[in-house]
Amino acid sequence: MKSISVLLIVLVARVFANEIEVVTQGEVFVNDKPMNQVSSIGYGDKIETKKGAAIRFKVGKEAFKVSEKSQFFLKKEKDTNVFELISGSVMGVFEKGKHELKTPNMTAGIRGTGIYAKVLEDKTYFCTCYGTTEIEVHYSTDAESITARHHNMVWVTSDEIKHTAHMEFHTDDELRALEKMQDRVPAFDR
Repeated sequence: MKSISVLLIVLVARVFANEIEVVTQGEVFVNDKPMNQVSSIGYGDKIETKKGAAIRFKVGKEAFKVSEKSQFFLKKEKDTNVFELISGSVMGVFEKGKHELKTPNMTAGIRGTGIYAKVLEDKTYFCTCYGTTEIEVHYSTDAESITARHHNMVWVTSDEIKHTAHMEFHTDDELRALEKMQDRVPAFDR
């Protein structure tokens, strides 16, 4: 049965031609249902990846990569596109507009930027890969505007933002692949 679901997911990647692309083998769920040939992803959806699974997809002018063991929601709240990462990791590239990424301990305001976030127990690793983000810590008054031409990384806990010099968990080539889905190139390649 497991080999059938993996084969089905590979077929889905071909059916959606650049809209949804399965990066690795494994199970992917959309709204708690296994992804299949008629699955689509849009606002209001929950994406969940199991061990060994990763998926790239685009919604509007944004593109995302959700890595294994992740839960990720896409929402619209008033005039803002809200992306909520409950567990795991996500990379996103965004056109100009009002966007927010929420994790259990932070919110990042995003305006035409590339970002990466990974939730680890009680902290979040967050990278402004290029562009500007506004980070607010949920349980304190700590907030910061972060600008990057080529990666500016922080660890966010329940009460603080700590800068780090170590880029972890993601690569420039992954950002290039997402931007390519939208016929764009990352700011650091222009």
